[in-house]
Amino acid sequence: MIAPIVKSDEDFLPRAIEVLKRGGLVISPTTTNYNLICDATNAAAVSRIFAVKQRVKFGPLPVSLPHPGVAGRYVELPEWFNHAVLDDLLPGEISFVFKQKYPFPDQLTCGLHSVAISCTTHPIFRMLTQGLDGPIAATSANLSGQGNIFVPLAKAIEDIGHLVDLIIDAGPTAAELAGSGDRVNTIIDLTFDRPYLVRAGWVGLDKVKPYFPDLVTDTARYQQVLAQRVAERGERAA
Repeated sequence: MIAPIVKSDEDFLPRAIEVLKRGGLVISPTTTNYNLICDATNAAAVSRIFAVKQRVKFGPLPVSLPHPGVAGRYVELPEWFNHAVLDDLLPGEISFVFKQKYPFPDQLTCGLHSVAISCTTHPIFRMLTQGLDGPIAATSANLSGQGNIFVPLAKAIEDIGHLVDLIIDAGPTAAELAGSGDRVNTIIDLTFDRPYLVRAGWVGLDKVKPYFPDLVTDTARYQQVLAQRVAERGERAA
């Protein structure tokens, strides 16, 4: 049975916050895709996201914050880090990977103890993060293994609508209306010796490069250094 659907022009917020606070899963609109979201501090809810998406490969969940000013509660901001980046680029459809400070569930970070944080511009999603007053884990609302596809509401309902607790219908996303190929957040990893582009997306590199002139934009190179870190962590855990 498909989960209850509430329109975004209805009084959706109290209902959605109640679902999130009790560890439930919500399908929410974002600027790009419809996302599957939960309270990022709730280990059981995070585990449900992996189960619902049938995610078995390595794939940490990014986290959306109520506002950029609380980033220091959840991640380690290096001394060299220019805080103007957060002030200027957030809210925005861009995520930054930092070493974690808050003890997020291990499954959320896939054991790496780093986490991608963002602060969305989308009014519905921002209301959810601010209403929960805490971090929300979010990922595309579809089954894993389908690649970088666009996930409109209909696709989200078809794939996982029967496995969540609430669906918020806000109509087409901005990316859908614009016919944009940028269906995801841009992600920058700041946990290595140089900043790395994890994934190109909604925020263009022309807006990012002024803050990170030594940004490594070769995403294949990033996958190599990340794989090395994952392998080293696996060896230490053995």
